[in-house]
Amino acid sequence: MKSLFTTSALFIFFLLLLASCQSSQPAFSKRGEEYRSAREIAAEKRAKKRAGRQGGKYAGATTGTSKDRTSRTRVPNRNLDSDVATVIEAARSYTGVPYRWGGTTRVGMDCSGLLCTSFQSIDVALPRTSEEQSRYGSEVKTKDLREGDLVFFGTSKRNITHVGMVTEVNSPEDVRFIHASTSLGVIENNLYSPHYQKIFIKAVRPPVF
Repeated sequence: MKSLFTTSALFIFFLLLLASCQSSQPAFSKRGEEYRSAREIAAEKRAKKRAGRQGGKYAGATTGTSKDRTSRTRVPNRNLDSDVATVIEAARSYTGVPYRWGGTTRVGMDCSGLLCTSFQSIDVALPRTSEEQSRYGSEVKTKDLREGDLVFFGTSKRNITHVGMVTEVNSPEDVRFIHASTSLGVIENNLYSPHYQKIFIKAVRPPVF
């Protein structure tokens, strides 16, 4: 009789333990989170990855471009000459460096110093001042601008005070150039924004390109 009672008690305990195990959620489930099997989680991840790839093909296709948007996203350039690509990459590596008159380092950079330092990446020694750089190469029309061209600003051709380099030609009204702004440091802007159109003087293509 005692043996039968012990056996019955053990059987009931086993049933309770089994019911408890079946109703408990996995240890990695968060409180209040619906249980999902590993197969369901993997399927969801694959679906998200596919959706991301499809979205990437069309992302920004219908988005307008501001004429004075600072370009911090990097749009892939179209089969650039290797020297041009190297100089642009070197210049962009200084993005965010504060302006410093006469500066040529990451501590501080001025506009002509940025170009001198960037062209050193292809062993080209540019003249030091923006006025001297404006005579380094042949003048080009704005409709013919391409990556690597230098753009100059000031009050007149005899008073050039600022220089930048074209980094992206996206459309006739969206030409990005990198420069060392006195207020924002090394940054990229649209040449066709109202501010820069007012002070734009000319563009020059360096003879090395």
